Amino acid sequence: MNTKTYTTLPQEAKDIRIEVFVKEQGFENEFDEIDTISHHIVAFDERKPIGTCRFFKENDHYTIGRVAVLKEYRNQHMGNLLLESAENEIKKLNGDLIVVHAQVRIHPFYEKQGYIQFGQIDDDEGVPHMWMKKKIQY
Repeated sequence: MNTKTYTTLPQEAKDIRIEVFVKEQGFENEFDEIDTISHHIVAFDERKPIGTCRFFKENDHYTIGRVAVLKEYRNQHMGNLLLESAENEIKKLNGDLIVVHAQVRIHPFYEKQGYIQFGQIDDDEGVPHMWMKKKIQY
């Protein structure tokens, strides 16, 4: 498994996000202007794109979002690989604080990666989300 980082939204990332967030989870507003200012990471199994996430700078921190792994590759640590890749890229950019807007049902995944909850739980297209953050260690 390997990852590649892009400065524009690649078709591979679009396809994965459509499959996971639109078709599987029912989100309608999947793509936004943030895609144009984000770095995008795609994980590959050989040449097959299997997971993606994006990150962007916002005020004094970086935000990681749109973490998605194709169903048949879940529970194989692909989410860990994507987060580690994003964190490593953020380190290269001298970032020291990362924020995620996580679906509440998967917040234990982020907790295992060292993220802690802050703020209130809110709603994104009918799905409860929570803000979580992590300080980068150098």
